[in-house]
Amino acid sequence: MRDGAPFQRWFARAITAGRAPTELPAAFAVYRNTWLQGLLDALGSNFPVVAMLLGDDLFEAVALEFARAHPASTPVLALYGEEFPDFLQLHEVGREIPYLSDVARLERLWTECFFAPDAPVLEEQDYARLTPSHLVKLSARLHPGTRLGRFETPAVTIWQAHRSDEAFEEFEPEWRAERALVTRGGGGVVVTLIDEPTFHMLRAIKSGRSLGSAISATAEAYPGADLSRALSTIISTAALSVGISEDNRPWQA
Repeated sequence: MRDGAPFQRWFARAITAGRAPTELPAAFAVYRNTWLQGLLDALGSNFPVVAMLLGDDLFEAVALEFARAHPASTPVLALYGEEFPDFLQLHEVGREIPYLSDVARLERLWTECFFAPDAPVLEEQDYARLTPSHLVKLSARLHPGTRLGRFETPAVTIWQAHRSDEAFEEFEPEWRAERALVTRGGGGVVVTLIDEPTFHMLRAIKSGRSLGSAISATAEAYPGADLSRALSTIISTAALSVGISEDNRPWQA
């Protein structure tokens, strides 16, 4: 059997090129246009707020540049666009709109959460049953559907405003760094704007610390922080997962 790889590589170069091969101009024009439109539609679905911020015409032009430079590596177009935030950051439009690439990164985190696998969730009623000794030792971890976002722009505020069901007029958000907690442990994907101590606690858990150790580390790094509020946010958003063993779920009989 002949190796089809050379043809596949030629075919990929052909459909991403600016002009169709002279051998099959009409056929390739139809196929390439259909293929590119599929990628543009996928980017619009995967980055809806970016599309809103740019407007239809500009978004289509930028997306077309990206699609030609970054053909899909998977047939699952719902996952397409992993490199899009970095592409926007280097693009002229990203330099003119400094929060654009961060909004795109947040939307990518949303997609990753949506397609993440399921796992047992540390729920509020479970936490309420923990004794202090169990809390210190509890081997919690971030739920597979949890992501953390660190942005130097008000990307979370901008994203939430554009995703809100309530109509809003143009606004000027306070220019500040923001931290995002993106979760899907409790069902649908939720984006929560969190403070620095909460972000620090989650990062500590992500690094492998026990829940108690993460709380202690946060207390040391942020004296006077409202750790109860931080922990409440983490638990209520179903950001954590635990194993199903008796040692890890000591409240179960």
